This record gives sequence, structure tokens and C-alpha cells, in this order.
Amino acid sequence: MNLILEKSKILNLATKYGTPLIIIDHSIIKESYKTFCKNLPLIKPYYALKANPEPNIANTLYKLASGFDIASWEEFMIIYDVIQGNENEKEQFMNEKVIYANPVKRIESLKKLSKYNIRMTFDNYVEVEKIAKYCKNARLVLRVDVPNLRSIVELSTKFGANQNICLDLIKYAKKFGFDVEGLSFHVGSQCINFDNYIQAFEITHKIFEQAKEIGHDLTLLDIGGGFPVPYDENAPSFESLTKIINEKIAQYYNDPNIEIIAEPGRFIVATAAVTVVEINGKALRNDKTFYYVNDGVYNTFSGVIFDHIQYHFKAFKEGVLKESAVVGPTCDALDKISLDEQLPDLAVEDLLYSENTGAYTNASATHFNGFPPAKIVHINI
Repeated sequence: MNLILEKSKILNLATKYGTPLIIIDHSIIKESYKTFCKNLPLIKPYYALKANPEPNIANTLYKLASGFDIASWEEFMIIYDVIQGNENEKEQFMNEKVIYANPVKRIESLKKLSKYNIRMTFDNYVEVEKIAKYCKNARLVLRVDVPNLRSIVELSTKFGANQNICLDLIKYAKKFGFDVEGLSFHVGSQCINFDNYIQAFEITHKIFEQAKEIGHDLTLLDIGGGFPVPYDENAPSFESLTKIINEKIAQYYNDPNIEIIAEPGRFIVATAAVTVVEINGKALRNDKTFYYVNDGVYNTFSGVIFDHIQYHFKAFKEGVLKESAVVGPTCDALDKISLDEQLPDLAVEDLLYSENTGAYTNASATHFNGFPPAKIVHINI
């Protein structure tokens, strides 16, 4: 990412609010959203709230006319609370601009959503029965299993119906009064293998054609997320991916009656945050300096464990760089953020910062060992 702030301003904010501190720059969020829309003009973005569920982020994207991908009743309420207008206007927005994209939902959530006509995904027979019993007003979207090869976070072993049973699932849903609206897929988070998208388009197009042959016209395609973020120079460019996606849409879905949506999450928020930490301890281990900081893999840097992302650090001080380790504050030896950082000689109470910490960081932070999550400050809202 381009550094969202000058070092001096990062330092000033850390001094004002204390550390650990996550600084979220909404100008970057807006820029990423507009980049997505510019490069994929035929696709409506539905921000995946799980990437970062901060209400201020939801509010910024709501003002940009984004839709939302939710995975729980609790995420539903985050969106509900940022919508402007009366009850009827809120209900209309939730029905038209939200997709409940968790293929297996809690019964309690379905009960609470029973009055809405919200879209929701499914990928098995039991889920059809469950939705019919507790949320009969739902509009169904079938999640299809597609390749997730070389995506950083693989999802296909847990979700997605095999293409061989998709027609049967559509017919089964019909027996319960549901006309399945369309298909969804997800190629895996932080997808660096664009063949996944190509195969996913081919698979879903085949199912669209098969459904048409039995008199069922599908009208929605949800291409999920997975859009790569430049955590480092090895990430393929977003523009190269969008060229492929636009070509496949022109080839397979050149039909004004088919609505195409996507669920960008990481792409929208990852580069919009920087995290500042303080060095609380220093030790030499096997000729390598270990810096113990006041945030770790159980907090903001949870992505090291859950999201398979390697974060890196920079110092505010200058000096000769040498290989160092940055580790978290808990008693668990797992709490190592990075063992291969190039840092100058630093002291206790010095600060470090880490870029690209906007996605799947505070979203999955815990209170392990009693350490609270980092404070969050929003700028340029």
C-alpha cells in the first residue's frame, strides 16, 4: 500500500491515543471501492462485512451505495443500524442490497430474519428444509463448489455443492416453494491463481444452461470474493484479474436479465489501515534480537494464524538494519508475528508500525491472557 499517513502523523496519533493502535483511513476505503467499480463496471459490489465489521466502515460504504455480504444476525444488525430512514426503508435496503452468504445458518438467525425477503445462500438439502421451516420468505442462491487451488485461504472443502447435484438441489428447493434465483461461488480468499475464476465461470455457466433446459431461468450470479491485495510484490495485479473476469462475463453472461454481484472484503479494507505497537521487551536469542510488542497473533495480528498472512514492521528510528524477530505479549510461544524483520537497533518503549492491517485483524482479535484488542481510530471519514 501507499503509506496512508506520514510517519510524523502516525507518531502523533499513537502519542494521543496510545498503543496498540489501528489507524483506519477511510479515504483509502473509498479509493478501493471506486477502483473496484471502475474495473468491474458490470458487477455490483457487496462488501463482505466479516473482513472488518467496524460500523464506521459500513457507514462509509453505505454512503457509496455498496451492498453488503453478511454471515450472521449480528452482522445483519451492524448494517441495519447504519441505514438511514424509517423501518420500511431499512427493510427495503436489507431485502435489496444484502446477501446472507453463509451457506449454513443458525436457526436463531433464520427466525429473526423471517419477516425479510433477504437473499441467502445454501449448498445442501438440509439447509433448504431448515430455511423453509424458519425463514420461508427468503430468496435462495445456490453456492457451487469451485476450485480454490493456491488461494491463501481455501474454502471449498467446507462450502459449495458439487456441480453434479446442483439441478437436484434447485428442484428440491422448488418442492418447498423456493425459486432459486441464482448461483454463487468463492474461489478462496486472496486468490493468486486466476484459473480458479476461469473454471468457476465455466462451471456456473454450465449450470445456468442446464437449469434453462428444465425451464428454470437463473437471474443472479454472485462471484464471491478472493480479489488479491498487494501485501507484497508477489501478488498479481487486480487489473489483470478484472480483465479476465470482464472477458468471461462477456462470453457467458452477456444478458441484461442476469444480475452479477461480488463480495469484496479484503480488497476494500486491507490497505486502509496501519497498526502501531510499542516494544515492551528485548532479548537476544541465538544471535537474533527479539522485540516483544504489546500486540500479537491473538489480537490485531490474528491474521498470521487465521488468515495465513505475513505482516511486516517498520521503525520510526533510523539505523543499520539487521535481522530481528517481532513477537506478541502473551505467554504462548505461538505468539510470534514475524521472525524475519529487518530493523535497526531499538529500545524498550520505541514504536513500530505495520501496514496493510485493515482486513481480518481486529475482526478476529481476542482477549487471550487478558490483553485487550487494539484501540481503533478512524480518519478521513
